[in-house]
Amino acid sequence: GPLSTEIPSDVDNALKNALLEQGRLQAAHRLFEKHAWQTFIALNWPLNEQGDLQPEPGAAGAPRWTTWSEIYEVFKQDGSAPDPWGQAQRTLPPLTNIELPRTEDQSLPYPDIASGAARVLHNLSSTAAFTILDEVNQAFSNALWDQNGNLVHYEVLINQEQYDYIVDNQLYHVDGQIDYLQQHGRLSFPVGQFGTTQKGAIEIKLAWKQLDPDADDPSRYLTQIAYIPSGPEQPRWVPVQMGLVGFHIAQKTAGSPQWIWSTFEHIDNVEVDMLAHARVKGEPVPLRPAFNNPDCAWCAVNVPPQPDADGTRRTQVMRLISVPPATRKLNQQVQQLLAQADSRLAYYELIGVQWPTQPDKPPERGMAFPGAVVNKSGGEPFPVYLLNSVMETYVQTGNQPADRMPGAVSSRHRT
Repeated sequence: GPLSTEIPSDVDNALKNALLEQGRLQAAHRLFEKHAWQTFIALNWPLNEQGDLQPEPGAAGAPRWTTWSEIYEVFKQDGSAPDPWGQAQRTLPPLTNIELPRTEDQSLPYPDIASGAARVLHNLSSTAAFTILDEVNQAFSNALWDQNGNLVHYEVLINQEQYDYIVDNQLYHVDGQIDYLQQHGRLSFPVGQFGTTQKGAIEIKLAWKQLDPDADDPSRYLTQIAYIPSGPEQPRWVPVQMGLVGFHIAQKTAGSPQWIWSTFEHIDNVEVDMLAHARVKGEPVPLRPAFNNPDCAWCAVNVPPQPDADGTRRTQVMRLISVPPATRKLNQQVQQLLAQADSRLAYYELIGVQWPTQPDKPPERGMAFPGAVVNKSGGEPFPVYLLNSVMETYVQTGNQPADRMPGAVSSRHRT
């Protein structure tokens, strides 16, 4: 069943190819949607205090991916060797040339900031390295603010297969990358093999929203306490409770060498049942979207927000590519199983999954329309566009011609 601790290595490619030969694209697509859900559940499976998997998905404990390496622990500004895998102490992310003071706030029972068990979030961009001490930018534009006026934070982590490949080949600094490419011609991360325990390289990108005790219901979120920089004025590391709002998964497999790309969001991000209720401070309050004000019909959507009179910024996010009905139906089935298991993952939905329909087809070069758009990453990806509303917010402007539209998540990844 889908509620398994097993991270799937790949889809059944013999079955996929048979379905494609029969012209059954949607049936083949369903294999990838199930794969995406199984991967999401397995990656977020809770661990006990000893770091072992809990028997049930609804049990307390940090998600499994918290044992993975942060990208800033692997690719360091000075090109030095990455922190050892699974180390108890970690290198803090580079913010500026100065070391930020560590917080003295003991109100949260939380590990020291340098502990490998601590989440440390500093990036305000889903695609670039921007922090609150820089100009703040998100994919192609600005940072993202929720309806409480708080900034969204992002992080990228990689599994041990990808980590080992980078370290073994010294790809963590420019000289090592040049040497490797001269010898091998191109990067080739390890691939997952269907029916085996060989997982291949997996990279995840997470989007986190600060949970406001006066406005948010933490019981609806996968939560983590994390250290974030307090702000540009006398910045400090401060611990706050964060809720997961977006989750990208990229997995390299034998059948999908251009990677399988899947993306999930919290169900309250942009639309909610306005008659439903959340619990804030123990009291029922009407449910509100985290990134959309349904009472503001005149708010410009998916553009960097102007500050209110009191300086507060709130991004009005709208999903312009709707989740297909078949995907919504699968989501409801899996969410029901997760709710029965008392897992907060029931509050998340698969937005979509993208995979190569012709894995052997090389990417288009130059601006030959339409190939440059629909096959930017090679392999004839399906669907062509896949956007997460809290990770590619300002890509979804809705007024870009197809030949200007940044492709799906896969157009921006290494091989």
